[in-house]
Amino acid sequence: MAGIRDDYISRMIEQLVAALAAILRAGAGKKPEEAFELIQQTSLSLFGMEYRMLITIDAGSVAGLLGHAEKIKALAKLVSAEADLLQQRGDTVGADHRLHHALALLEEARRRKSTPDPEVETLMLGLRDKLTQLG
Repeated sequence: MAGIRDDYISRMIEQLVAALAAILRAGAGKKPEEAFELIQQTSLSLFGMEYRMLITIDAGSVAGLLGHAEKIKALAKLVSAEADLLQQRGDTVGADHRLHHALALLEEARRRKSTPDPEVETLMLGLRDKLTQLG
């Protein structure tokens, strides 16, 4: 059973990496609407849930819905990518909100891990730095 779960998580991570690359390309190519649409599509394909729902309820509830720490971490990366897009648009309030949500999701992921996850810690530091830069 663990092998099946590990395979599922590996495929999810591969999908996420490809989606994040496409989102970054769209954002860098000054196609923000395309990037935001990719975020929506990625949420549906990875989590089977509407992205807007996942960002409007508290991180603890979202973590409970997603269940697995890797899925929670994946959502945090997606939310962080949206924050970057919002910041590029000049929406610092929106970016700040998303960064806080991503940070709260990572805290939930950390709680659900039995062993420390260096990637979570690195992501959390990066989010805190971005929040400091936003002022």
